[in-house]
Amino acid sequence: MKNLAIKWMILTSLLALIAGCAAPKESDENVKTIQTFLKHEFTGPDEQLSDAFKQDVTFPPELKEYVEENYRPLVMDWEDMMNANHILLYQRLAYEKGYQLKPSNIEVKKDKDFAYDYEVKVEYSKDGETQTATVSGRMNLNDDGEIVTIRNMDDGGLIEKMKH
Repeated sequence: MKNLAIKWMILTSLLALIAGCAAPKESDENVKTIQTFLKHEFTGPDEQLSDAFKQDVTFPPELKEYVEENYRPLVMDWEDMMNANHILLYQRLAYEKGYQLKPSNIEVKKDKDFAYDYEVKVEYSKDGETQTATVSGRMNLNDDGEIVTIRNMDDGGLIEKMKH
């Protein structure tokens, strides 16, 4: 009888553990959204984005298509984010100055009230030379899991370093 009770406790514990691991967690989805956003921001520019930046128009259709494809699912209002320089600022500068960006490490930690602190180690390369900067900040998401604001951003001097 005692062995049966122990086996039953082990079985129920294992089932609870499996169920807990399989259950989707809202914060995990939000972390994935932020990680995806940061990967887009700090990877490239790729050929598609470079072609869009080459256009002689401020916001060519190719750029709009790129933003719609890569950012629209992640942010509440991509136009506001573009106007606030929270989308493609680093990519555009990297393109203009001949750099390639690559995130080497992305950490996202949930705070309270849908706020998430992030830190990204960004490698920026040009002419065979690679350097690293750490970009950090805080993002807020809405109830739908879309990025609403980016604030307290510190780019670790990345913009200034790429300007030279």
